[in-house]
Amino acid sequence: MKFFDLDSPLMRFLSKIADLFILNFLFLLCSIPIVTIGASTIALYTVTLKSVRNEESYIVRNFFVAFRKNLKIGLITWIFVLFFGAILFFDFQFLPFVPAPFRTILHVLTLSILFLYAIVILYLFPYIARFENTIVGSFKNAFLLAIVHLPSTILLAIIFGFTVYATLHLNLAVVIVLWLLIGFSGIAYINAYCFRNIFDKHEK
Repeated sequence: MKFFDLDSPLMRFLSKIADLFILNFLFLLCSIPIVTIGASTIALYTVTLKSVRNEESYIVRNFFVAFRKNLKIGLITWIFVLFFGAILFFDFQFLPFVPAPFRTILHVLTLSILFLYAIVILYLFPYIARFENTIVGSFKNAFLLAIVHLPSTILLAIIFGFTVYATLHLNLAVVIVLWLLIGFSGIAYINAYCFRNIFDKHEK
């Protein structure tokens, strides 16, 4: 019967899964307008970063407090992310029309910029969730953290790559169910362990 005690490992695990279900629903709900995805992601990481520290108490309240607090910076940051992403997308579309002698150079340059863009995005929203800063300062520090903590950055990139691979190769119905139930909050929770170790070093 101890398995079903409220403080047993099984019940704590089931409680954590239930929290992630709720958190995933809140993230999806608040991301529906599309322009609020930035603020939703910040709120998602605010809760998961507290969760891995065992600091959170009320999932729903903490999520909405973080969402409202970071709505403006999340909106502006998300617009910048989309803007730079669109530029990179059109760069890749333009590459086939570049004369051969310059195509390889531009291709390598564009891939290098894409790599830097990707690692900044990995850190950007978790950083805003944990620290107070300006938008420019957040982008700059996200980049610096990604470079300074390169092994962790590689690990986060592997997690992201595995997620993309699984999404593309698993059964479509299974993928949709997983993303709708726990996909976003589950990945954020796993990532939060990496970010906790990184951020703790700088907070101290």
